[in-house]
Amino acid sequence: MGKRKYDNESCEVTKKNRSDSHSEGNNNMDVDAEQPQNEEDSEIETTKSSKSQLFDVKHFRKELVGKQGQTMALTQFLQVCLNPDCDVDYMFKYLKAGGNSHEILRQITQDNKKNLTLATPAFHLFHLIILKVQSSLPHMIAITEEACRYFLNTFIPTIEIMVSENSGPRHRKIVLNLLTSMVTLNSELGVEILNQVPLTPKNLQHVVEKPNYKEKDNVRTAFVHFMTSFLVDGHLPLTKALLEKQGLLSLVIPGLVQDEADAVLMFLNILKKNVIDNTFISKTLKLKTFSHQVLHNLFRLFTWKGPPESSNENKDESRNEIMTLLSDIILTLFTSHKLGIYFIDPTLGTSDVNKNQNLYKAMQSLKRPWENEFQSEAVLQIVYKCPDLHRALINVIEPSFQPQHSLIWERTTDFILKLLDKLKPEEMVTRLNNLNPHQTANFIRFVTMPVPLLKLINTGIGKDQTISFYCIKVLVKMLQTLKRYMQIIELDDSNVKILELKNKLENFLPKHMPAPNLIVSLINDIIDDKVSEETPQDYKLPAQNKADSLLSLLELLLLYNYLYPASIETIEGTINMKKILDISTTLSSGHISLLKFKIVSLWLALDSSVLTLQNSMFKDLFLMMLDIFTNDEDDTWVEAKDTLYMFFKNTEIFEADEDEIHLILYTLKNSEVNPISLIGDVIEHVLKNKNELSEYIKNQMVNFEISDGNSMTNLDKLFNDLMHGKTIEDSFFLENKMPSTFIVGCIQYIQNNKDAKTHLKSFLCLYIANLLHSNYSPQLTEVLMSDSKLDIRTYIAEWTVRPVCFPENKSNDVTLINISKSVIGNEDIPLTNIFPSLVESSDEIDLSIMGVNYKIDVTKQINSSDLYIWSKYLMFCIVRLTNMDNLTREQQKKILNYFEIIISLGKRHLMLNICRSIVLNMFKNAHFLKIFQPIDLNKKSSNILATELLVNIIEKNRDIINYLNRKHFLLKSYQQKTYNEIVKCFIKIKKRKTVNSELTKRVLETVGLSKDDDLKVFESIFSADTEVCFKEDKEPSLILELLCVLINKYSDSISLELSNDVLTKCMDLYGKLLSLKEIIPNLTSIEESLVKYFENKPHQAQSVNEEHFKKLFYANAIRKTTSLLAYTILKFNNKFCDIFKGEMNRAEILSQREITLPLGNAIIDHNQYLSDNKEILTMIYNEYKSNINKFLEKPHKAGQVYLNSSKFIRKLLIECMELNDCQKLFSKSHKFETVELSHVHLMQTVFLKLCLSKDGHKKEYLINYLLSMLNTTTLAVKDNKDANVVSELVSSVSDVIQICKTNENFQVDQKEEFKKLIESAIWQNFCKAVLKDSLKIRTAVQENITGPKLLSLLSSLVKLFYPSDHEDIVTLFDMVTSHSEFLNVMLSNYSPDIKSRLLEFLNVLISTNKSVMKTPQIPVYLSAYRATRSPSDRLILTILKFYESNDLPVNEYKPYLWGDSAANHYAIRKNRTSTLWSHPTPNQVINLLDKDIIEKTVRLFPVKQKLEYNYELPSQNSYKNSLMKSYLDGALRDVKSKSNTKDTEEAIKNLLLKDDYRKILAEAQTDVVSISHEENNEGIYDPCFLYPLLSHLLAPGSVASCFKLLRTGLLSVPVMGLSSHCPLMRAAAYHVLHRFCLLLETETRHKNDKLLLMDFITTLRQSLSTAIKDAAAEGELKDIKNPKLPATGALYLAKALLVVTSPSEPLYKPVNNFLIAKQFVDLTIVPDFLSLFHDSNVEAMDRRNWILDVIRDGTKSMTDVNVVFKTMCLKMIFDFYNTVMADRKTKAKILGALNSIVSIPRAFEILVEGYGFMSWLHYVVRNVKKEDKTIVKETFALIVNMIHSLGVNIFAKHCAKFGVNGSVEGLYDFKIKSDVEYEILSIVYDLLPHTDLLEFDDVVSYIKLYNSITKRSIKFLSKKQITNIVIKCSERCKKSESVKLINQAVLMNNPILLSSKNLTNSITPESSLINELVQLVHTYVVS
Repeated sequence: MGKRKYDNESCEVTKKNRSDSHSEGNNNMDVDAEQPQNEEDSEIETTKSSKSQLFDVKHFRKELVGKQGQTMALTQFLQVCLNPDCDVDYMFKYLKAGGNSHEILRQITQDNKKNLTLATPAFHLFHLIILKVQSSLPHMIAITEEACRYFLNTFIPTIEIMVSENSGPRHRKIVLNLLTSMVTLNSELGVEILNQVPLTPKNLQHVVEKPNYKEKDNVRTAFVHFMTSFLVDGHLPLTKALLEKQGLLSLVIPGLVQDEADAVLMFLNILKKNVIDNTFISKTLKLKTFSHQVLHNLFRLFTWKGPPESSNENKDESRNEIMTLLSDIILTLFTSHKLGIYFIDPTLGTSDVNKNQNLYKAMQSLKRPWENEFQSEAVLQIVYKCPDLHRALINVIEPSFQPQHSLIWERTTDFILKLLDKLKPEEMVTRLNNLNPHQTANFIRFVTMPVPLLKLINTGIGKDQTISFYCIKVLVKMLQTLKRYMQIIELDDSNVKILELKNKLENFLPKHMPAPNLIVSLINDIIDDKVSEETPQDYKLPAQNKADSLLSLLELLLLYNYLYPASIETIEGTINMKKILDISTTLSSGHISLLKFKIVSLWLALDSSVLTLQNSMFKDLFLMMLDIFTNDEDDTWVEAKDTLYMFFKNTEIFEADEDEIHLILYTLKNSEVNPISLIGDVIEHVLKNKNELSEYIKNQMVNFEISDGNSMTNLDKLFNDLMHGKTIEDSFFLENKMPSTFIVGCIQYIQNNKDAKTHLKSFLCLYIANLLHSNYSPQLTEVLMSDSKLDIRTYIAEWTVRPVCFPENKSNDVTLINISKSVIGNEDIPLTNIFPSLVESSDEIDLSIMGVNYKIDVTKQINSSDLYIWSKYLMFCIVRLTNMDNLTREQQKKILNYFEIIISLGKRHLMLNICRSIVLNMFKNAHFLKIFQPIDLNKKSSNILATELLVNIIEKNRDIINYLNRKHFLLKSYQQKTYNEIVKCFIKIKKRKTVNSELTKRVLETVGLSKDDDLKVFESIFSADTEVCFKEDKEPSLILELLCVLINKYSDSISLELSNDVLTKCMDLYGKLLSLKEIIPNLTSIEESLVKYFENKPHQAQSVNEEHFKKLFYANAIRKTTSLLAYTILKFNNKFCDIFKGEMNRAEILSQREITLPLGNAIIDHNQYLSDNKEILTMIYNEYKSNINKFLEKPHKAGQVYLNSSKFIRKLLIECMELNDCQKLFSKSHKFETVELSHVHLMQTVFLKLCLSKDGHKKEYLINYLLSMLNTTTLAVKDNKDANVVSELVSSVSDVIQICKTNENFQVDQKEEFKKLIESAIWQNFCKAVLKDSLKIRTAVQENITGPKLLSLLSSLVKLFYPSDHEDIVTLFDMVTSHSEFLNVMLSNYSPDIKSRLLEFLNVLISTNKSVMKTPQIPVYLSAYRATRSPSDRLILTILKFYESNDLPVNEYKPYLWGDSAANHYAIRKNRTSTLWSHPTPNQVINLLDKDIIEKTVRLFPVKQKLEYNYELPSQNSYKNSLMKSYLDGALRDVKSKSNTKDTEEAIKNLLLKDDYRKILAEAQTDVVSISHEENNEGIYDPCFLYPLLSHLLAPGSVASCFKLLRTGLLSVPVMGLSSHCPLMRAAAYHVLHRFCLLLETETRHKNDKLLLMDFITTLRQSLSTAIKDAAAEGELKDIKNPKLPATGALYLAKALLVVTSPSEPLYKPVNNFLIAKQFVDLTIVPDFLSLFHDSNVEAMDRRNWILDVIRDGTKSMTDVNVVFKTMCLKMIFDFYNTVMADRKTKAKILGALNSIVSIPRAFEILVEGYGFMSWLHYVVRNVKKEDKTIVKETFALIVNMIHSLGVNIFAKHCAKFGVNGSVEGLYDFKIKSDVEYEILSIVYDLLPHTDLLEFDDVVSYIKLYNSITKRSIKFLSKKQITNIVIKCSERCKKSESVKLINQAVLMNNPILLSSKNLTNSITPESSLINELVQLVHTYVVS
């Protein structure tokens, strides 16, 4: 290098020490760090000079231009750029002077690529240039991007060296920083880096291992920044590309444990924001990214330590932030179904079907997560939200739960307690709703009592006292949780779940629980101070105090008593409760009060005599309970309350009166009694003087027993019921219930003990006040108070004259006081102040009151007695205010709201029993019955308000009401009173008094009447005169309203029916009203009710007599509902057809369109009658001809009756409309102003009738029809009509187009006459509307259903109308491609139907006018392409082939990229004269192919596909499956295409189907019986694209790696292609394999793999001879040039290639051994079947299943079946299935293999006739175990294919009768008749018992099997069998009354029942099951 020149002003270049290293740019990269010994040190040292040394940028550039390889110049320039003391920005000067990246990179020549001394400064300078361009020189970004691409295409070998293990840290840092800056420069560059740079976990492992944490900017930091750069911008394609590089991102995670806090936070934040929370990244990709090992490493991050040298203070500051963020990430991944990788398991882990394997493994890999508080909390949250992972956590806990003195065990026990606390039954029980009883019991048992832990607990109890107590502590918590679950489940209406749980626990608990005697011995040891402890070596568990130990042991015995009481009987004589109680009094520490309570509770359980006064301990025990209950220091009182409640209930003080028990409990908690022992004294006094007190009360009650006649009636009824032995559940007792002796005893006690009065004053006042609220009688309450002078007397006395608020100073209960102020005082108090548990909320909503949403705070304890007393007070207010006639609407609303809140509080706190008690108390109360007034006579407004209140309460609490009504006949007395009031009301109505009916209607709908009372009311109604049935304004009176309500009641119920007599009388009354001449009442309501009744009970239309029906024709007025009633009756009763015919002869009836047309609509359903009486049609048509024509021409002016009767009008047009009228209609085009679906169908009918005639085939008619319909379609689209309307329009036009194409008379090939149409504004508007509306991708809220259909129609019309090269095509093409949604539709996969139809339209356009094709369009197609066999991808391939055949430069894009990669790659290419580096590399292309899809392609290879590029989408109206399959499904259901009569309607029907019939016939002439009809291969790669692609990648001179093709599985695809039926496809596969062989010979790496592949190719070559010989033997040597292999053999070889290089695969060894041992593979048999199927190795099951998979996936035609037969596989498979060696998985595989064989019709026939297949299947089905759901489901799939193959075989034989040239009429006579079908039906029925444990959808699939069988065979089932099917399969929807109706149809053998709207209108989750059952039963019962 020459002499360096310097300027006068610059900066000094000095030598820098390591300690003075400088960070640069975003990556803070240290350039001059110390290097290892093997690294060449390129640093140049300079001496410090006192004189400034200067640098000349221009001279530096001259040196670079003059000669390449200027290492010294580059190094010096790098140093001055990095010098921290320099004031001049030399990099900026360099770039300003014209320097650029290319200039620097060109210093590295081809020969110097491996010279790191040169490459290192060059790459570092390139990195600095990128940073400078980004920050200061944006105009240079484009050229810098070009340089980056040049770099990637040139220096990949250099990058490999610098990243490799042999290079030094400095080299790695430089190259990683450079790549990072490139990614940040342009996200698309990042994608290219991932595709081109060899970034694999194996290559980069050394980069992240052993980082030098002493060095601030170490290699690991550079790598983390590099990975983060891909995510930081949130660029979706780049993020996806990174994640698809499996294992790359996960390299960062393990090392985060010791990274800097800032780096960890940065990475986790970006990971969360741009990956985890990114909804555009699929769950599949997230699953691949976050494997269980990655999740494990994330959990390890909870132990974050930071760099070793960082201070603890800094760590502690950042730790919480890291832990919070990490917890959020882990919880999202583990628990979020939307964002995470969690799949919802509806079985909650009780079944392995929905097991989250990835999460399960990750959870199991944890090691003592409870030792870190953050990790512990995260794990608890995970299990709480995803209980199905609980088992995995138990597996983690088990190894650490070995009872011993250790800190590990102590922490483990604490964690178990936390886990049980977290999984609270109150929170978990709602998730059990979807589980069956068996699953519920299993879940509860395992969550509360895991067997692994119970076994360890049993080993720990009894040896060491301290360890025993820790074990007991855990066991108690488990049993407490179990007890709570049982208490909650017992509240269910059904007791099935609790019985199942108890049955399971009955055997489980005695087996796994410690014996009660062992627990007693531990108690005795504590009492006697015996200590038995082991001597621990290191750590000793903290000992529990005596109180807590005793508490746990006693609680355990109490739990034993609850869960299985029999166990307690064994300890009755072994435990001294008195001694335990005495010991407890001596204790000073621990929960003493709770201990005493537990002692009392256990004592009561062991000895019930302690409840009697005679027991010396009675008072002491009672006082203990009182003391605990009244103590508010903790929540112990909650437990004491239940015991105290049982105590009061079992003593005779309150005589089991629930009111007073709750009253005393409430009073004790809300008043002050000091000392509490006074209550004990009172109780003792009451018990001692019980008889005297009772006698006193009886004497005082003489005046209150019978207060009025109503009570007398109740008493008489009670005695009568008792005398006759009737149930008294519905009886009411005395209006004023007999009070208990307690209050009288209290009054006597304070009178005799004056000192006690002061202390009991507060208690007595509150008690008496609430006693008033319970007995509703101030007078009675005053009598009970005697002459005691208590303050509360004033409050009671005031209630006799006026409402008064509850005194504030008499209670501590703020809620009751506020309720009183609000209701009585009319104060406006916020609900949250009245009920502190309520919190206003907008997120979680428990109830909504007056438009405000509230959440219930469950953390605040609620006393059930409080709820009860509050509700009693509200009831008291209702009764007293109503009796005083002071109840207002405002008070009614408040009371209703408070009731709703109280019930909601009870339900939310799982106190359903108290809610039921409240409702029961209200409705079983004589006072409420008394104020209940179901008839509104405009009197006693308070009673009306109270009745409305009761009705509202019933409606809001229907679940509780139904339960109580079943159990206690809750509403019976209200129903009786309603009936009595109605009877009284009839008298008033007859006197023409006004009665409001709204309240009565509501009462009847809510409360109802008994069935007997219904009949009595009916009789009363029928006996009334017609004059009283309507009011003066002609509206219905209460009598008619009652009739409507009753009819509606019977309509809605399936089990209830009106008798024929009642129905006849109903019709008689209706007929009388209908015939009134003077007055015309409004009968709409009764007509609507009758219509509803007959629609829901269609069989009862048979009960209507002729006179009733005739009266409809003589009605005083024809309303819409009148004609609807006549229509309904005629529809379901064909005997009235003659009446209709006769009435039509009357001119006045014929002219009444309101009756004639609807009845005509009904008569359509009676085909036979109509066929025999066609003169009716002629008569009606002649009458309405002009109106019908007017309707056709101007539908917007048509009456509603015409629209509703379109079905009948269509029949009239078909049978009666003359040809000239049809021609006249279409002699011009119409612009209809409205869109009516009925009108559209009529227009199509008229045109089709034209098509039937010879004179109607004028193109003018077609054009006018199309113009009319296109205008209507445009109008429908613009008006956003319902999708069904648009779909029907499109279908109608498409049918007409198809018919015209097949009819030569229309001459559709002559396009000139269509010129008028395409020039019209209608056509232009249609095109605009369709394109505007159709190109909308599907969203989460709305799916574009009509878009694909409209586009399909547009394509058909363009193809029909336009000649070649028409200029309009260019306009249309521009319109569609310039649409704002065009690219969204093309590039997205969210709307595949729209995309495929859009591509079809584009294909039509380019085929019609080639000038629209332009080169820039090609990248768009490639970007939209996914390389699969989906319709859209196949269309794109067709389009690209068309472009190429028309000389567009498609070839320049080879090798093709596709999808997102194509969008990124081609978007930045400026021109096609590109250099080599602009083309994607072979590896880049291969990386686009997904390995899973490749494997799927191998399995599901489409052997029938031809190597053609002219794919066409099926028409929009065609069936999803093949036409033959659709036809056979119709035939199997006895849907015939042939009619007995040759009428016009059948001719039109056949005209529509003729084209389909031709296609079916053509399909039947092919070898349809020899090919499998199973096809599910849209999601695989398209061989038509894949083979040319591979051919190009493997071209001579290619740099593609043969071994990459092997490892990705791509090589298996051409091997599988050798089995294709298409010679060209096989030729392409052979060509690819040939090129692969040529390329393989040039490979110099991986010699072992090369040798393996060479041997495989040799074996394949020699194996071809077996296929050729086999073909020669069969006389099929046409394809000798490219012989066809059987698919089984080809699949074996293809799958062998997938495992031969993977030693971890179970098939690695046997497959390699087989290929090595065989010179060739005999392809005429299944290769290696015997050795793999009968293998005895440890991995035998895997090998057996593998070869069964080969048979299943390889059986595609009879060629393959013959291979299977020749191998004798079936015999061995049949025999093996029934052996003990066949596990469930193997059996499923066998059935899968047979399924593939059976799907080939000819093979199925052979199996049945020659292999005894049906007998074997019978045996299999009868021996299926109930729990083998998988086997049952596989059998379903097998039977489906059997039925279809049977149909194909019979159909093929039927078609063979009339030969290839047969007409479609031959299809009309086809019927399926076969004895095999009966055997199939028998097998299906044998599967019925196995439906118990199946999922709902599987049960539906089971019923579909019956519906796939012909009616002829179904009839062979007995009535008992069909009933069994209905009952067994409907167990999942027992609550649905529809099942009853279906059963009724079977029993009555009446198909009309199945037409009930109760069946057709009910849309429920069970609808699919109900629909299938209806179809089956209909098939069975129809004659």
